[in-house]
Amino acid sequence: MADYYHLNVYKVSYKLLVAVCHDTKNLNKEHKYTIGEKIKERAFEILLNIYRANKNKDKVKFIENALDDTEYIRLSIRLLRDLNVLNESKFANINEIIEDVSTQFLKWGECSRFRVSIG
Repeated sequence: MADYYHLNVYKVSYKLLVAVCHDTKNLNKEHKYTIGEKIKERAFEILLNIYRANKNKDKVKFIENALDDTEYIRLSIRLLRDLNVLNESKFANINEIIEDVSTQFLKWGECSRFRVSIG
């Protein structure tokens, strides 16, 4: 099994985890312990799915799970912004990272599907 720490998708996903931990730490109690905690859990779950995908032959289901987690984070961050709980700067920063994560997973998924179809 190859080491997954060197993968670009891991690096950018870890960056997302750090960003959501940093940018949600000052939310008010109502949002910090509900939406904020769920966002952090999903960001960590993305890293676990990278590990799972990297160690399994059938990577596609784990990549799809990670993409679902990424979309959950995108929707939650949007909700926090619309509730005026998260400022525009933090919203934009996290969304930019989410786009990078999504792009990396889509590329990885395309490669994995191609390998499955020819293998």
